[in-house]
Amino acid sequence: MAGRNRRSEAEQPETDAEAPSSDSDVARVWWRLRRVWVAVGSVLAAAGAVAGILALFEARRANEVATQPDLGVAEYRVTTKGDVEKTNKNPDTGFHETELVDAAAVDVLLENRGDQPALVTEIEVVVRSEQQLRPCQASGGVFVTTAYDVRIPRELKSRTVRESVLYELDGKSRERVLLSIGPDGDTGATGWGTIYTVDVRLKQDSGNVLTIPDLVLMQPWRHGVTVSGVVSTTLGESGHPGFKECAAEHTRTLQRAIEQPGTHSPRMLELYDRLRAAGALGSVDGIWGAELITLPPGRPSGRYAQRLEEKINATVAQRSTERGTVLFHPGPFDGPEQARTWCREHGLADSELCEPRYFTADDQ
Repeated sequence: MAGRNRRSEAEQPETDAEAPSSDSDVARVWWRLRRVWVAVGSVLAAAGAVAGILALFEARRANEVATQPDLGVAEYRVTTKGDVEKTNKNPDTGFHETELVDAAAVDVLLENRGDQPALVTEIEVVVRSEQQLRPCQASGGVFVTTAYDVRIPRELKSRTVRESVLYELDGKSRERVLLSIGPDGDTGATGWGTIYTVDVRLKQDSGNVLTIPDLVLMQPWRHGVTVSGVVSTTLGESGHPGFKECAAEHTRTLQRAIEQPGTHSPRMLELYDRLRAAGALGSVDGIWGAELITLPPGRPSGRYAQRLEEKINATVAQRSTERGTVLFHPGPFDGPEQARTWCREHGLADSELCEPRYFTADDQ
């Protein structure tokens, strides 16, 4: 018994030694887990701090962007600027005379959506094509200098013309800018001018560039000279017989320019319509037009047509028929639906003044 007790006592320490060993392993495991969780917590805390910093940075950057100038082109159209001064110098007499020119211009609506003012420092005009319409009548040796906002040299050494400006637009505001573009010199004042296809670029002090592409302009026009007057002088009874060939050539040039994609000068479109109506490319027979009104036989139509032209701001042509004188817009339109669309756009959709009509040789 004593021997067994001694063996038990001898074995007991060994058993007791195993228990602390097991407790130590558990402690070590828990210690390691604790270190892992502490590390994970540190990582998560660091990630949260980084996320907070990034969010703060993004918010600050968004705030900076919001307070910066944000200039853009809201809309634009090609129109006419009628107060451009032109100085004529006659080399024979040396006299100078100043008159006004109806210049092609681009009407730009600028919008600054930012809080700070936006500054445009340069206007750049890229000339992509140039077609001169030679005079159809004799003209004296007169040199013309015109005060355009951007003047294009007669002989371009570069296809790009630059003009330094200082134009500022306040934050959160909109403003229209009327920018005339045309030649800085021309020989003779014949009412025909030059056709330019250009891109306009507005450069800011920040380096941003606003581009207005594909503008097809026609320059210049004497102030107060109408399209009908130009055509009448060229193709009317007072015109020289040789002018018809010149007018036909100009009409073909205008047609090519109008077929180019882009925004076209209204005066150019009007001149082309009027030349077509006057038969510069043959006859107006066989086209769809928009009939406006028919005047009884014997009633004077010239002044009535002029007043109607001013009222609807479009070309009004005339044709003699058995019923009287037909006043119409010559289009030409592709069909009756396009003519009806034109009537609606001119506020004549609900009026008896405007309806599609196909003009043939029988209408003469």
